[in-house]
Amino acid sequence: MDSAQLYRMLVFANVVEQGSLTAAADQLGISRSMVSQHLKKLELRCDAQLLKRTTRKMDLTEDGQQLYHHCAELLLLAKQAEETTRPQSKELRGRITLFTPICFGEQFITPYIGEFHQKFPKIQIGIQLDDRRINRLENSIDIAIQSEARQPTDSIFIKLGQFDEYMVASPEYVKQHGAPLHPDMLLSHQWLLHTDSYLPQSFLLKNSYGDKFTIKVPPFICCNSRHGIAQMVKQGVGIAILPSYLVAAGIAKKELTHILPDYHLNETGIYAMHPFNNVIPPRVKAFLDFIQYKMG
Repeated sequence: MDSAQLYRMLVFANVVEQGSLTAAADQLGISRSMVSQHLKKLELRCDAQLLKRTTRKMDLTEDGQQLYHHCAELLLLAKQAEETTRPQSKELRGRITLFTPICFGEQFITPYIGEFHQKFPKIQIGIQLDDRRINRLENSIDIAIQSEARQPTDSIFIKLGQFDEYMVASPEYVKQHGAPLHPDMLLSHQWLLHTDSYLPQSFLLKNSYGDKFTIKVPPFICCNSRHGIAQMVKQGVGIAILPSYLVAAGIAKKELTHILPDYHLNETGIYAMHPFNNVIPPRVKAFLDFIQYKMG
């Protein structure tokens, strides 16, 4: 790749970030027609249309979205390289887009953003709390956190930690309905499940002797928020299966009862995934290191 092509990619990233060819031209100190020529040459080289322009607005095409994800990194690295020669501007800057499951994000991400901001006040952060699966590349996600080790071909993953899943109920519920002494007794209880449907869900339980039991239970109440489920469990509505990091404190305070503690459910790893193969942008690495430290 020649230097002219690299410059065209920087021009393209500037056009997207500035929102127009004219604003990008002012930012780069060149004419609007020169910006337009660079874009045309870039599209010819890529053999793809990158921008959809009308008299009122400008949008990225699908190919443009894919290319911009990488050109934006190139532009930011160029800015950071330039700023290393300025002693007064060595702080990390730029944007991080983070996608995380709701419960994990509320437990381990949002409570510490203020502390991260104190360390890196010029880094902007966009946080999406959602339990759905999304296309990380299409949504320009820098870091995606998930609880499975399946690694897409376009991502690198880092293990942040591991947690167990516990069956829990309130002491009041146990007093009223009795404590199950064997997995077979679980079928007669009311269940609060993390799901958006009333279809039964299956769970595998194992004890210390190696015995395995599969239970299939329908939800009495279904909810898409684990925090919401935890609140309803404390109200005595039923039994739920929740991550240990969410209920361990409640068990210790006797606000929750650990059901069948001799039987184990899933041990689940939690992973941070990113699309950067060889060089992780400094701002992204700083955030990954910070979260690993907080979880450690």
